[in-house]
Amino acid sequence: MKGKADDKGQLFGNVVITLCFAALLMLVLILSALLVSTERLHLENYVERTYSNLIMAMNQGETQLIRTLEDEGVLGFGYYSNSGYPYYVWGNAYQRLPLTSFPESSGRGSYISSYNEEREVIESVRYIYPPGVDPDRFLRSGEGPLVFPDIIYISFDSSSAEAAMRLIVITIAAAIAVLSVLYIVAMMSFRQNAEYRETLRRQENLVSMGQAARTLTHEIKNPLSAIKLQLALLKRESPPELMDDIALIDSETRRLVALTDKVSDFLRNPRGNPANADLVETMRKLVQVFSHQIELVADIEPAVVYFDADRLRSVLENLLKNAVEATEDGSPVECEITIDKRKQYHVYVRDRGIGIDAGEIRKIFDPFYTTKINGSGIGLAITRQFVEAAGGSISLYPRIGGGTVAEIVIPAADNTGRSIQ
Repeated sequence: MKGKADDKGQLFGNVVITLCFAALLMLVLILSALLVSTERLHLENYVERTYSNLIMAMNQGETQLIRTLEDEGVLGFGYYSNSGYPYYVWGNAYQRLPLTSFPESSGRGSYISSYNEEREVIESVRYIYPPGVDPDRFLRSGEGPLVFPDIIYISFDSSSAEAAMRLIVITIAAAIAVLSVLYIVAMMSFRQNAEYRETLRRQENLVSMGQAARTLTHEIKNPLSAIKLQLALLKRESPPELMDDIALIDSETRRLVALTDKVSDFLRNPRGNPANADLVETMRKLVQVFSHQIELVADIEPAVVYFDADRLRSVLENLLKNAVEATEDGSPVECEITIDKRKQYHVYVRDRGIGIDAGEIRKIFDPFYTTKINGSGIGLAITRQFVEAAGGSISLYPRIGGGTVAEIVIPAADNTGRSIQ
């Protein structure tokens, strides 16, 4: 129940962190949209103000118009007919206004076009209805009365607007990057804390179980010795009809002795007396011990590791024994030994048993935890302790198609007899 509660707590924490990140990201996007909208409104306001100032200057003559154009930072100004014919052109304005490049209008209004990459300017046109400017005040022509133009064109330097938009984009990207980093750091910290809690839980369990195991081992060994002695006497003096019962007592006594021996192995120094040992050779000898079919695949030989020989045999034997016991349909157990680029050996033991539930995988290595009816729950705990003491790791996970995969990773030994870390 505690494992499920921890899983739910971790899932809840992940969800909360993700939702907070999503909310902050949404806030950044909303603020970004507001900044972009504000910049556009600022530009539109600037264009409207410029139009108003230019119309006032046009009524005061060409000199005032040119002065206003320069003061407002206008790059190009044009005064055109409805067909785009120029009546007055100043700066980099078009000699003939390309009407198809600007939106249609049924009334008054200013229109800011998209950035003109070819001309590198921001362009705007305004349709004037009815006339509000006396063209004779600034247009000089001896060709008779002028037809009042209905389009005013102006162009602006786009560098300031581009710089503002670029700053907004950079700010948005930086904010998103910072949020992403904070999200990753928060998730990693949360997961590390969960791992630390799990490690602390395991250590506390080991301490508690170690103390209890020492007491039980000491208290059980003496009665077992007495029971074994009395069994030997019973076997000699009992009639044949009682031998089956005595055999049962003897079997159970042997099982208790084996359990106390395993507990003793668990409590003593897990490293033992390490020396160079061959994984493939050890596995081949163990495969011959089992009557069950075990298929060994190992293209590397020798596979030398720095490991106590007895403990290495115990580790591999325990994994093979578990796989054989889990395979009730008689299908073969598969064993494979490989080496990776980091000079680490991988030992895979695969079975086609019923598998292990996800909730049990994290507890399967706890001392005295077992899913078997007659299991002691100490075998995998000892196995992990021996493997980790040799600088390796062990993991169990579901096999595709059904069953379980037990994987051991052990660093290879170098020429000096030490593990390559």
